[in-house]
Amino acid sequence: MTRLSGFRVVLATAMCLAALVGVAAPAAADYPATVGNTDGDGLVVRAGTSPSTTGLTVLATGTQVQISCQAYGASVTNTRGFTSSLWDYLPAYRGYVSDAYMATGYDYRIPGVPLCSGSSTGTLVPLQQNQGQPTQWEDCGPTAVVTALLALGRTPHEWNASYPRAAIERARVDMGLARGVLTGGTNEAQVNRAFSTYGLSTWTSWSFDTILAHVRSGRPVVMAGNTRGLPWPTNVRDPVAGVPHFLTVARYDSATGEYLVLDPIAVNATVKRATRATLWAYFDNYLGRAAVLT
Repeated sequence: MTRLSGFRVVLATAMCLAALVGVAAPAAADYPATVGNTDGDGLVVRAGTSPSTTGLTVLATGTQVQISCQAYGASVTNTRGFTSSLWDYLPAYRGYVSDAYMATGYDYRIPGVPLCSGSSTGTLVPLQQNQGQPTQWEDCGPTAVVTALLALGRTPHEWNASYPRAAIERARVDMGLARGVLTGGTNEAQVNRAFSTYGLSTWTSWSFDTILAHVRSGRPVVMAGNTRGLPWPTNVRDPVAGVPHFLTVARYDSATGEYLVLDPIAVNATVKRATRATLWAYFDNYLGRAAVLT
């Protein structure tokens, strides 16, 4: 595979990608927490998991509350630069607050606190890119778009579970490519373009720490790298040299400290578990070192 840019930090032209999965925590009693530093503005309790929803009341810094469940919603960046898409439901106020401003003792999901009813992050569909289409060995990007959308609760264009090839080929079109025409791979700009056809605001990051923090906040990333850094068997002819590649780092399992990954070029299309070190070995390669954040 070839690259489409000559810069030091370049767009990944890749062969393969993947999907994401949400893991709900078991039910537990309400969890005590405190409203963090709001720089005097207070924290708005809202009717939904977005700053655009109706404000119900404002809580001052230091207010003690109880959290009954957590949900994924709009990403919020606090005054200290920390970003999270988690929202905490406060039963006493019958509304949600951004977890980015809450002092819970955890940066991300609170162990034992369940996802709120109806707060599914979508369906995990292990989907291999090789569906018989002429471009199957360079369709990691399009395949990733399809599986990522399903994991986010969106129905991909032309999706049919019994015939996923149609959705993969349509994703190529959404990327600005032609069906059935080999181009040498796909890149981050094209992945972003495909997501934009659904009204999703995505962006590319070259910071490994930022990328993993985004996953820990509850959102998947489409990560570029090289298959030679992967510990599981793949359908790559030369596993030593490997090929430029896309896969999706789906979720973070706080109980084990592992990241959940789906890789459509893996021999078995199942959820993989990877440590930070494993992801770094994959990421830290020429033509890698980038990810699309959803």
